[in-house]
Amino acid sequence: MLTSTKNTIILCMILLSCVVFSTLAVGQDKAGWLNDTVTVRFQEEPMSAVLGKISQQTGIAILYDEKLADQKVTGHYKDIKFSEAINRLFSDKNKSIQVFKNEKKIIVKTFGAKQFILAGDTPMSTKEHLHVDNLSLDEIRTLQVSQYNEFRNQISDENEIIAKDMTRSQLKAFIKNQNKQFKDSLKNENEVVTKNKTRAQLRMFVSKQNKAFENSLLNDEEQIGENGETRLQLREFIQDQDLKFNNTLTEGEQLVVDGKTRNELKQFIQAEQSKMSSTDN
Repeated sequence: MLTSTKNTIILCMILLSCVVFSTLAVGQDKAGWLNDTVTVRFQEEPMSAVLGKISQQTGIAILYDEKLADQKVTGHYKDIKFSEAINRLFSDKNKSIQVFKNEKKIIVKTFGAKQFILAGDTPMSTKEHLHVDNLSLDEIRTLQVSQYNEFRNQISDENEIIAKDMTRSQLKAFIKNQNKQFKDSLKNENEVVTKNKTRAQLRMFVSKQNKAFENSLLNDEEQIGENGETRLQLREFIQDQDLKFNNTLTEGEQLVVDGKTRNELKQFIQAEQSKMSSTDN
């Protein structure tokens, strides 16, 4: 399960990377100015300053997430395409880039971006902020309120037909009745539930099976071993094996490894440890 989840995450990251690095490549077929060259050097400078320099060199309007304005970046781009410079600057971000051919403008939409500013400019007002589908913040808020109210009105309409010619009110009553029937059935001891057994008979059968199993665990004479050993014989055998093993741990003359007895092996280890201590000192 965990391996499958990891593989899914890796596949999603690969697909996302393909989208990210191909975004401007698609735009290049539409706008030749994406191939304009850029030369810029920057060392721990804010993203806003670097994008401002690139915008000033190329005359291309660049809109990006205002939260990235103060992010420090370092790099040296010499005579590279504008599209490549943008991809490098935002290489560590999940992004899509919208190209406006006739306006010579791009919008870098990084994940989670809500408010965009123009490179080399000050933040815009809420009415000027660009969001998804070029809606301003005020327009998005108005749209959200409208859609929310519409949804609330729909779910409060008890006469709306929503499933199999049933209104919302009828469906609620149907579900409530089904739940009641199910709960009532659990109390019916005479209902046949499996293999022609009623609920009461099945409960009694399970109870007897549990009792029989518990009693079998107390029967020392029951044969449970592969060779017909009783439970008592197996228990004694295991205890005897455990005792023998514990005894071997205390037998100093027993051969344990490479022809060495347990005592010889202990002495060898102690000698090696002593050598190591001497070396450290």
